[in-house]
Amino acid sequence: MKKLLTVADVAQCLGCSEANVYALLEAGELPYVPIGKSKGYRIDPADLERFIGSRKVRNEGAKPKAPRPRLKHIRL
Repeated sequence: MKKLLTVADVAQCLGCSEANVYALLEAGELPYVPIGKSKGYRIDPADLERFIGSRKVRNEGAKPKAPRPRLKHIRL
């Protein structure tokens, strides 16, 4: 059986604050296991991996710029 992660462990893995992890848990974006009334929450490492995988973004590269329209000179 895998060891479940604490909120502090997850925050360290994600490089964010524990408050951000709690916000993810409350928003339902990251599944958790409640442990008693005062022990807090535990997160399955597999769920954390799926969460990270679902958040990955691939840069498609710079989009080609549309040519600028040539403006006619205005004489005043």
